[in-house]
Amino acid sequence: MISFYRFIFGLSILFLSYSAFTPSESNSSIENLDKILHFTAFLYLAFLLDLSSKHPLNENKQLLLMLIFYAGLIEFIQFFLPYRSAETLDFLFDLLGILVYFVFAPRIKLRLQK
Repeated sequence: MISFYRFIFGLSILFLSYSAFTPSESNSSIENLDKILHFTAFLYLAFLLDLSSKHPLNENKQLLLMLIFYAGLIEFIQFFLPYRSAETLDFLFDLLGILVYFVFAPRIKLRLQK
């Protein structure tokens, strides 16, 4: 199963990278939709990364740092793209998604084990 989750994680990284580096045509009427998407994407990535690892993500600091680095890299690259904008708040919502995963993952895992 780990191989399957790694494959899904890789596809998700490709999809999110493509979405982050291509022109955005979003004219959403939902306020702060961008922040919600950043939060959700990194909550999802943390979940997939946890399932892709032989050890829990909270014990694997290298994987966690790589995910945080990826979040920062997105904003860094967007700074140089004329059709995108780099925002510190986007990065903070990425980190918030990862943090929320760490808060709720142990509780979810305990319920699944019962």
